[in-house]
Amino acid sequence: MHLLLLASLVLGMVGCDSEVLEDGAEDVPTTQDLTTPPPPANVEVPLPELPDGQTVAVSVELSKIHFTGAKITGSHDGGFEQFDGAVVVSDDQVLATKFEIDMASTTADVPKLAKHLMGKDFFMIKKYPKATFVSSEVAAASDPGAVTHMVKGVLDFHGKKRPLSFPATVTVGETAITVSATFDINRQNWGVAYPGKPDDLIKDDVQIRLDLNFPTASAPKAE
Repeated sequence: MHLLLLASLVLGMVGCDSEVLEDGAEDVPTTQDLTTPPPPANVEVPLPELPDGQTVAVSVELSKIHFTGAKITGSHDGGFEQFDGAVVVSDDQVLATKFEIDMASTTADVPKLAKHLMGKDFFMIKKYPKATFVSSEVAAASDPGAVTHMVKGVLDFHGKKRPLSFPATVTVGETAITVSATFDINRQNWGVAYPGKPDDLIKDDVQIRLDLNFPTASAPKAE
C-alpha cells in the first residue's frame, strides 16, 4: 500500500542491458534526449499530512519491496534492502502510511545493473538519495475481495512529487498488520527517461510488489 517505491520505485529501468554496464557505467553519456518523448506535464503536488492515530512501524526484516522492469527482449528483477515506514491506525483501521526508501540500497538480479540503476541514467542517488511516499487516503475497496483497499498519495522520487494510487490488501491481525500490493507505475512520470539500446528499448511501466509487515506490541520477533 505504499510506495514506493518505492521506489521505489521505482524502476522499469531495470530493463537495461547488463552487457553495456561497466564499473564506470554511471558516467556513460545518455542518449535519452534523442530517442524518448518529452516528460509529462508538470503535476507537482505537496506531500500530504498524516492524520492522528497510533503509529505502527514496519519490520524491515519481515518486509519486501521489489520491482520488475522490462525491455523488448526480457526483464530484470530488483528491490530495496533499506527502508523505513509506518502505518497510522485507529480503532483497528489503517488510516494512512508514510514510507522512505534508501535508494543506495537498490539491488538487482545482475550486480552491475544495480550500480547502473543508482547512477545518473536512472535513480541519481547522489542527488536524490531518498524516495518518499505519503498517503492522502486509505479507503475500503468498493467491492472487497482479494483487494481490500485503495491507497492514494504522493510519491516524491527523482526530484518530482507526483500523485500515485494503487490497490492493496490490508489485514489487521492480532500480532501484526500486513499489507500486500502489486501495481505498475510509469517511470516517465518521475522523469526517469533513459531509453536503453535503440534496438532493445526499455518499457515505461514498472511493476512494484509490496509485502509489508507491521508487528504490534505482542508480535513475535523475527528469527
